[in-house]
Amino acid sequence: MQPRINVAIKAARAAAEYIVHSQEKLLFDKEQGKSSAEVYAAVCSGAERSIVYNLEKAYPADTITTRLQGSVQTGEEGEWIIDAIQGQHLFTRGLAGHVITISYVVAGKVEHALVLNPHTRDEFYASKGRGAYLNNSRIRSSSARALEGTTLAAQFPATDRTSTYLEGQLAVLSDVAQQGARVVMQDAPALMLANVAAGRLDGAWGIKLQEWEMQAPLFIAKEAGALIAAFDGSPSLEKGDVLCAAPRLFKMLLPVLNKHLN
Repeated sequence: MQPRINVAIKAARAAAEYIVHSQEKLLFDKEQGKSSAEVYAAVCSGAERSIVYNLEKAYPADTITTRLQGSVQTGEEGEWIIDAIQGQHLFTRGLAGHVITISYVVAGKVEHALVLNPHTRDEFYASKGRGAYLNNSRIRSSSARALEGTTLAAQFPATDRTSTYLEGQLAVLSDVAQQGARVVMQDAPALMLANVAAGRLDGAWGIKLQEWEMQAPLFIAKEAGALIAAFDGSPSLEKGDVLCAAPRLFKMLLPVLNKHLN
C-alpha cells in the first residue's frame, strides 16, 4: 500500500467513527430544533477537521481542500480533495449509504483515491498504475456480457439539477428491465461507482454529477478495469453525465443512455 493511501485510510477511519457516533444523535438534535441542514453541516465540518488534522500533520507541503471549508492548507506539492459525507439526504435521515471520499491530485491528475463507507467499513482505494482494492483485496469490474441478470445502479432524479431527466430516466429503467436487468437507486454517486469497480454492480450511471462526487470513485473504477464515458460516448465528463460499466456491458448500455438521457 502506498504511503499516502495508508495515511488517507487512517484519517478516513477516524472521521468514520466520528460520523457514525454523531449520526446516532441525529434524532436528539432534531428534537432540539436543529434543521437537517444544520446537523449535516456541523457533523460534516467536524469530520473534515478530523481528516485534515491527520493529512496536514503527515504532509505539510500539500494543499488540502474540503467540500464545506474550501482550502484549509496551501502547499507546493499535490492537492488533497475531501468530501466527508457524500449522501447528505440519507445521512440526515439516519440511514446508511453515505461515504467519505478523498482524492490526491498532482498537476490535475488523480494519483490516489479512497472511498470509505462508515457503516459497512468497506474501504475502496487505488493508486495510479497499481490496481484497485477493497479491504486489501484486489478488485476487478464484472465480466457481464449481457443485461439479463445484471445489477445496475442509478440516481432517482429528484433534485433541482436532475428533475428534468425524470422521463428519460424512467425510459432507461423500462428498457433495461425488459432485458432482464435490475436497478438499485443510490444517493451517493461515489458508492455506486465504487461498487462497479468491485464487481458488486455491473454498471452505473450518474446525471449532472459534480467533479468532487465522481473524481475518486471513477479513478478507482478505471484502475479496476471498468469503462467510463459521457452518454454520447465522449471521454469528456464536463457536463457531469457519466456511464461506468463492465467492458462488455458498456457497449450495450451506452446506446440506451444516449437515446433517453443525452
